[in-house]
Amino acid sequence: MRILLAGTGSGCGKTTASLLLMAVLKAQGLDVAPCKVGPDYIDPGFHRAVCGRPSYNLDSWIMTEDDVNRALNQRYDIAVIEGVMGYYDGLDSASFRCSTREIAHITRTPVILIADASGGAASVAATVKGFQTLVKDSGIAGVLVNRVSGQRHYDLVREAVERYTDLPCVGYLTKKQSLQFPSRHLGLVPAEETDSLLPRIREAAAEAARTLDTDRILRIASQAPAPEKPRRRMLPNRRGYRLGVAMDEAFHFYYQANLDALRDAGMETVFFSPLRDDALPGNLNGLYIGGGYPEVFAKELSRNLSMRRSIGNALEDGLPCYAECGGLMYLGKDIDGIPMVDFLPLRCRMTDRLQRFGYVTVTDRTGLSFPAHEFHHALAEPLSGAAMAYRVQKASAPEKTWDCGYEKKQTLAAFAHVYFADRPDLTGRFFP
Repeated sequence: MRILLAGTGSGCGKTTASLLLMAVLKAQGLDVAPCKVGPDYIDPGFHRAVCGRPSYNLDSWIMTEDDVNRALNQRYDIAVIEGVMGYYDGLDSASFRCSTREIAHITRTPVILIADASGGAASVAATVKGFQTLVKDSGIAGVLVNRVSGQRHYDLVREAVERYTDLPCVGYLTKKQSLQFPSRHLGLVPAEETDSLLPRIREAAAEAARTLDTDRILRIASQAPAPEKPRRRMLPNRRGYRLGVAMDEAFHFYYQANLDALRDAGMETVFFSPLRDDALPGNLNGLYIGGGYPEVFAKELSRNLSMRRSIGNALEDGLPCYAECGGLMYLGKDIDGIPMVDFLPLRCRMTDRLQRFGYVTVTDRTGLSFPAHEFHHALAEPLSGAAMAYRVQKASAPEKTWDCGYEKKQTLAAFAHVYFADRPDLTGRFFP
């Protein structure tokens, strides 16, 4: 069984509805496999906390259709997929490329549309009708009504929706059931930093269990056909390769499928904390420093001088390293004047707005091209001796290009977030 929760737009309550549905189904004894549409790292952390298992990204820009379906070929009772933005929002308005709608189509998953009913009643039916009829086969199989004032308000919306669309309503959430998690510049404050996360979700889920029609939701989810069986992933055997992976509050933006692929290829992933550990783990063959919030924890990272020296010395000695976004920032000279590893010839400063946002195509100096995603407020200012490794092209505006990526000795670092689980050419490039 599987279901996809899509929204009428950003801010309509997708994350709250998804987490509460996951928690309600989990409390009923079901093994819930969470997924997230798009290149998101933060929502999957909340999914993992609620479901007790990793959440997988489903992204039709950076992933092949085969790899999208691979994420759904797991053992579970039900997969719950959280959409991104509005249901039809993607790269363009004609093909719905890279939209939640495209993922629903690729995976053949029934869709529950989340409709924000605050300030409306019968008019909500008009919104739902528009989503239902915009394309011939919308895939929408039901409606979850969000932000109602109570049962009477929901009844008014439900009667109108079911009269004008023939779509069933599968329950509601009230304005009071909003989880109201704190935010920062890249979205929600991560689950790892959110106080009393599970107690808050479980308390809200106890109320949601009374307002959501889970029997109907499960009936809709049971209509999903078995996912397409993916081809066997053909990564070279890397048995005996010890890869150090930075993992703590400052660095935790990783695609779960990337880590899975490295382990499936025989690599041993050895996690360490740049915040708390004194030095790198021993006998490493390579290093992987992902994205995260090094700017939030800059003072703590800087105070751990022994780790900074350990990493800098290892990279100077030629240890292969791939660093992504936050990892790039950490390997530079400083972040807003706060000293970092000082290996790469660059300085980073934070700004109050997004500098790069969206899908891109990256071409490196060897001519290798691959899809990626950028999302950051930081600016990297190259210093003397900087060698740029990438030419980046914006997917939605191909005329826009820029240089990025820094290469020094055996280290490659860039802002672009890359999915390499089905790309042996990239794993070989990043982890020689």
